[in-house]
Amino acid sequence: MIHPSQSRPWLEQLLQALAHQSGQSSPQDLRPLNCWPEPGSEAWRFTDLGCLTQLDPSRLHTQTAAPHWPGAPRGLGHLRLQLDGHGKWVGPHGESPSWPHGLRPVDPIGLLPGQVARTVTASGKLPLGARLNGLTTGPALALQVKGPDPVHLELAIGVEQTQAWLAPHLLLVLEPGAHLSLTLHTAVRAQAAVVPMVEAQLGPGAHLEEALLSSGCQGATFLFNSFIDQSPQSVYRRTSVSWGWGLGREEPFVRQSGGEAKTHLQGLAVARGQSLLDTHSTVCFDGPGGQLEQRHQALADDQAHSIFNGCVVVPRVAQQTDASQLSRNLLMSTRARIDTKPQLEIVADDVRCTHGATISCLQDDELFYLQSRGIGRDQASRLLQRGFCEEILQHLPNFALGWPPLQTLLNVPE
Repeated sequence: MIHPSQSRPWLEQLLQALAHQSGQSSPQDLRPLNCWPEPGSEAWRFTDLGCLTQLDPSRLHTQTAAPHWPGAPRGLGHLRLQLDGHGKWVGPHGESPSWPHGLRPVDPIGLLPGQVARTVTASGKLPLGARLNGLTTGPALALQVKGPDPVHLELAIGVEQTQAWLAPHLLLVLEPGAHLSLTLHTAVRAQAAVVPMVEAQLGPGAHLEEALLSSGCQGATFLFNSFIDQSPQSVYRRTSVSWGWGLGREEPFVRQSGGEAKTHLQGLAVARGQSLLDTHSTVCFDGPGGQLEQRHQALADDQAHSIFNGCVVVPRVAQQTDASQLSRNLLMSTRARIDTKPQLEIVADDVRCTHGATISCLQDDELFYLQSRGIGRDQASRLLQRGFCEEILQHLPNFALGWPPLQTLLNVPE
């Protein structure tokens, strides 16, 4: 862990650099100087931020690379956008977006960026990633979704040049009964940092299906924060797949503001080499009859480290809550490490809440079964790893399946 006294000079340089990029003579917000994790912080005690502080603030830029879109566009109700080097969301060929029926951009100032985040987090204090995102001027994308027809939105971010710093901010307002499928694909192939932030308000009966696909490399940092405020009868489904990052940390916050909503969280972290993949989720029930189904799976190999902390908060007002939380982990190396902590904070007395965690290795009898059928031990191991990962991959929406080539993620020949 980088000590705060060691990080303060780097933070000061970062603030100065970001202020200069936005045309300011000096930074206006100095609060991030005090938000760096303290030694012994429970939420950060396993997370080393050295990968982030290796960036040179004086060399930061926002250059992006064109993503490799899978397949052809999918017609009406489906929109693809990519982040360009000027901080704008454009079409696959650099064209201006052609907004489908039911999806339209709105003024992000009118949506009060950060309001959802402060509402969802009980203390109102934003985590480090969200603070760093707020320091950057754009790129912000605010969208309103309305009408009963499903809308599909794919967003892509690619980075191939070192010292890139990207902090996209996405605000979504789903009107009552609206349906949105969102895929956010991030691929970084250089020493760089991507710090996205998503805020979403789901009206009564609205559905949001989110697929987060993020792949990085050693030296790349990914700090992702999402804040979801659910109204009654709304449904939120999130499937996250992450691999390859030097430092990857995801912090989804979900609040069922009136109860009687459904939340489904599925996560997969594949950590190899010296990767550190960290997930901290929080789900708060602020009304009765809410439902949660959460499953997080991690695979750690070589000298990698996977961390999971899932907090479920059920106050007295949230009677008849039905919540389940499961953490399943596969340890592939004696030098790899997995830390997992599913956590329930329950005050209500009429609830049905369960949680569990397992850490295991590949079983010899499973390997022997495949070897007895002519499959080599190494390939048998990879096939079992693939099966472990597909338990989460199958929850991805159909139009997202073309993004993460499974043979690249798992290094398994088809």
